Amino acid sequence: MEEVNINEKIGAFLKSATARCTVKDFSAAIEDLKAAEVLDRENPVVLYNLGICYTRTGLHRTAFEYFEKLVKLPASFVDILTVRKLAAYCLIQINEFRGALFHLETGLKLNPHDVIALNMKGYCQEKLGLLPDAKQTYGVILSIEPSNPTACNSLAYVIAKTGGDLNQALLLSKRAVEARRENPAYLDTLGYIQLLKGNRESAKNFLKKAYTRFPDSEEIKAHLRELLHLDHENK
Repeated sequence: MEEVNINEKIGAFLKSATARCTVKDFSAAIEDLKAAEVLDRENPVVLYNLGICYTRTGLHRTAFEYFEKLVKLPASFVDILTVRKLAAYCLIQINEFRGALFHLETGLKLNPHDVIALNMKGYCQEKLGLLPDAKQTYGVILSIEPSNPTACNSLAYVIAKTGGDLNQALLLSKRAVEARRENPAYLDTLGYIQLLKGNRESAKNFLKKAYTRFPDSEEIKAHLRELLHLDHENK
C-alpha cells in the first residue's frame, strides 16, 4: 500500500511538472521533479525530465549529471541512445568534446546509422582536431542521407580547411545552402570556399549575408577580415 501511495505521489509531481514545462516554467517544474526524486532516486522518468529541464535552463553540467545517472541504471524504459545524445549535447555546451565523443560512440553501437549522433560525433572530432576522422564520419552520413545539409556543410568546411578539393567542397556547400538558405554557418562556409577559390565578389556576398544573420560569430568575422585583407592587398 505504501509503494502504491509513493507511486501516486510521483505521478502527481510528474503531471504537475509536465504542465509547468508546457508553459516553459522550468524552474517550477524542477521543484516538482526534485520532490519526486526524493521519493525515488532511481526513477528513470524523473531523472530524464530533470535532465531535460536543467538543459532548458542552461545548466548543462547539472543536466549531464542526471543523464549520466540514467545510463548507469541497470535497466530503464528510457531510450539509452537518446539519453547519450543528450548527455553529449550537454558536454558540447561546456566544451568537453572528448567526453561527448565517448557518449556518442557508445550510443552509436546501438544504432550506427543515427544521423544526429553521427553529425554530433563529426563536430566533436573537428573540435578535437581529428579532421581525417571527421571527414570519414561526415562521409558515412552522406552515404545514408546524400543531401543531409549539416553533413554537406561540415564536410565542405573540413575539406576547405585541410587543403582538399575546393570544387568538391563548393558542390557540397552549395547543396547545404540550397537546403537552408538563411543558415549563417552554411552561408559562411560557402563564402569562405569562394574566398579560397579567388572569387572575392561572390565571397563578399555570402559572408556579408552570414554576418547579417549572425553578427556575433567570431569565425564569420575572421573570414570577413581575411577578405578585407586580400582586397587591400590587391588595390
